[in-house]
Amino acid sequence: MKRTNQMDLFAVSEPAEVYAFPGKGLAVEPGQRKKEEDAVIAEALRIIESRVYGKYQDFHAVFTRPNIVLDYLTLRYATVPYEVFSVSWLDSQHRLIEHEELFRGTLDSASVYPREIARRALEVNAGAVILSHNHPAATTEPSHADRQITKRIQEVLGLLDVRVLDHIIVAGTECTSFAERGLM
Repeated sequence: MKRTNQMDLFAVSEPAEVYAFPGKGLAVEPGQRKKEEDAVIAEALRIIESRVYGKYQDFHAVFTRPNIVLDYLTLRYATVPYEVFSVSWLDSQHRLIEHEELFRGTLDSASVYPREIARRALEVNAGAVILSHNHPAATTEPSHADRQITKRIQEVLGLLDVRVLDHIIVAGTECTSFAERGLM
């Protein structure tokens, strides 16, 4: 019986990238550990974004449910220490054009300008949008201001025939979808 060479079973045509995962290897300082963890998260986001953009552009997948973007938004904004208001621009068939951070704020607020959202919607030729923002040190419960700005953005974009499909709030690992809660 001929013995198979073990190395041939695991041969690859390209070298794999090697990552230093937190908790593995030599002991490191807490500050260094956080940097390494942040690097791993950043790389995971890069991979997810390339797959999301590639998948939606190549296969024309459509955003029909909020949960399609919830995991991505949670990973992206769960640990951001300041408030960020972002928009996922979609075409008329709800295919992703681009996800973009439009406004940055402080720990508990960000100034949001519907006029700038409308201007950008025209620039990217959006047919629909999904709004999102994070609450860095709070709950996912929509505030009165969150509801008011969502209503105002819906009014402004409605004049341009751009639909607001959802507004998602991320707080840590939790998310709230305005659409799922019947707030839109």
